[in-house]
Amino acid sequence: GWNPFFDNKEKTVEPHLLHEFSEDFYGQQLKLLINGFLRPELNFSTLDVLIQAIKDDITVSSGALDAAPYLDSSADPFFVTSS
Repeated sequence: GWNPFFDNKEKTVEPHLLHEFSEDFYGQQLKLLINGFLRPELNFSTLDVLIQAIKDDITVSSGALDAAPYLDSSADPFFVTSS
């Protein structure tokens, strides 16, 4: 989206990765699967309000990913690596 809190001039995608990785993966290919809609794009009054919204997003999305129909998303053919 436009990320109005930081007044972006270009539309961006800012994925929040919930998985804890054991090492850096800079320079690697990243595949994203958009599973649903979390909330509308908002402008926040302060950075603290933005941070709390992100924490709330993590709680909501983590719970959703552990339930149907999202539970099987990691097995989606999109993520299968071809040799």
